[in-house]
Formats: sequence, C-alpha cells, structure tokens
Amino acid sequence: MASPEAACNYLLEAAIDRFGYSARDVFDAVFDYITLTTRHKEAFHIDYNDLRTAVSDLANNKISRFTAISHRIVALTPYHKGPFERVIWSLNFKSKWIGRSVIRRLAAAEDREVRIQIGRLQRIPQAKSLAEWFFEPVAHRALTETSASGVWSLIEMTTNSRDPPTFTKAGNVASLGVQFSKVIRRTVNLGSISDLSTPLENDSYYIPEDPGFPLIDSFIIDLDHSRKSAILWAIQVTTSRLHGGSANGYQNIRAIVKILKDKLAGDLPARKAQKVAAEQDIATPRVQVRYLLVVPEGHSSQNLQWHFPNGWSKSCNKDDHRGSVYCLEISISVILQLSGLH
Repeated sequence: MASPEAACNYLLEAAIDRFGYSARDVFDAVFDYITLTTRHKEAFHIDYNDLRTAVSDLANNKISRFTAISHRIVALTPYHKGPFERVIWSLNFKSKWIGRSVIRRLAAAEDREVRIQIGRLQRIPQAKSLAEWFFEPVAHRALTETSASGVWSLIEMTTNSRDPPTFTKAGNVASLGVQFSKVIRRTVNLGSISDLSTPLENDSYYIPEDPGFPLIDSFIIDLDHSRKSAILWAIQVTTSRLHGGSANGYQNIRAIVKILKDKLAGDLPARKAQKVAAEQDIATPRVQVRYLLVVPEGHSSQNLQWHFPNGWSKSCNKDDHRGSVYCLEISISVILQLSGLH
C-alpha cells in the first residue's frame, strides 16, 4: 500500500503532466479535476487564426483578445541565459496533453494549412517551440503516406545499461537487419488497447485517440506468419532533446505483445500436427519490440536522449516490453518544399 507521501507525489506529478506548472491549475486538478478538465477541453475549440492572434499578442506583450486561449492553452516561460543577460521569453503550450489535444484538432485540416501554420509561427521568435508541435501530424503523415519502395534510414541509440535506462543517439546507422519500410499505411485510430481484438495487419498505422496515451504516440506491426514471429514498432514523435514518458506505457506494450502472440498461436496447426521431428516442436510465437523516436531533422539532434521511466525490468518474464531503440529524423523543410510552401 502506498504511503500518504507517495500518493501525494503521484497526484502532483499527474496534475503537472496534465495541466502544466501553473500553481492554480495544479491545485484545481487535485481538488476539482473534472471541472478543470472540462474547462480546458472547451478551450480547445479554436482555429488557426485564433491561435495565431493569441500567440502574436503574447509575443508582443499585448493583452490578448482571446484570453481563454492564452490562459488555458499557452504560457510564457522565462529563459535566463546568465548574469547581465536579458531574460528571453519562450512561448509554448502549457503541457504535453494540452499541446497534443489542440494540435490533433487543428491537424484535422488539410495538410497545406498545417504547414502554412508552421511557417507563420516560425516567424515569431518566441513561438518557435510552439511551431514544433505541428511536427507530430506532419510526421504521422510522412510515415503513412511516403512510398518510395525503400526503407527509412534509422540511427542507433545506445543504452547506459542502467535501470531504468537512458538511450542516447549514437550517430551510427542501424544494421541492415533492422529495416523500417516506406510504404502506404492505413491509419487506424484506437480508443483503447481493447480495440485490438480486431485483426492486426501489416502496413497499418495504429494511433491511440487519447492524447494522454502513455509512452508512445503510435505503433506499427510487422507480421511474419511463416516464421510465427512479429516486430512491434513502438513510436514516439517528439521535438524535445530529452524525452521521457510514463511507466503505464509498459503495461500497454505488454498487452499488445500478448495479443500478437495469441494471434500467431492461432495460426499454428493442431497439436498432433506440430511435430516436425521426433522431439522437435514448431517454434512458439515470438514478438520483438523496437522503440522508434521520431524527431525533426537537425533540431537539437546532438546528445538526443530518451529517458525511459521506472519499471523497465519489471513484469517482463512472460510478455517482455523491452527492446532496442532507434531514431528517425524527418526533414520539415523537405516536406514544405514538396508541398510548394518553400
């Protein structure tokens, strides 16, 4: 049973992760979570012009005409470079959950509008971090709509062998045995892991609908029925140089691994037909997990790290969530040029 101190710390961490570091929001999240969540969700109903106007007003020290946006969605954070240096203000979404919720609504627009918004925000110095949030829908579309009969170039990330581990971008190209294909993929939106009771398929791109889904943003499955094996690509899209995540994601990944094993086991023949030699059985289903960190090319790529949360070595005996980690860089500028927005 958790101690009162541990329970309090958990509540505070969950509140900050959901709503950001505003003391008022953290207090309301602990004592009136439902009301605060409802108010934020109501604030997510904005369009590109609303967001751009609020960002421009805040960046220029004006009173925003959209106070609900500036109060519920974005915040100014001071960045002090050193003594006798002017304080620089950075404009960004208040939390990861808020940023993803807003971007997922806005990204429903046509691809061209998303990329135009990236260009507009990039022209406001204080809002460059905000612009990078639009990288997530761009990355999802690149991974589902790019078909060049080839493979994406992956970079290895090396571990410090601690528990939990931190993986750092090594700079070495992944071995030839690790391939992530460029193919057209069907996007499948999942309300929960239980939705995976439907047949799992190659060349499908699974995206959890909950913006607060822990640890990963999407996943892809490579099935090899002949060998009774599968590769689960657990994908995280980020613009942060230091990326973390929630330990609850391990449980979800183990659940997917189990579903894959059950599916592959269902493909096996009856027990009496499993013998291929006197003492040799057909191989049991195997599922390998590979983590993929997708980042903008050239953005804080030096010393890029993924700090995995606690619980890395727990509950791994039956369905193991651990695996190798790779990095994929996607160029926004190239995509903008292909769209005629350079």
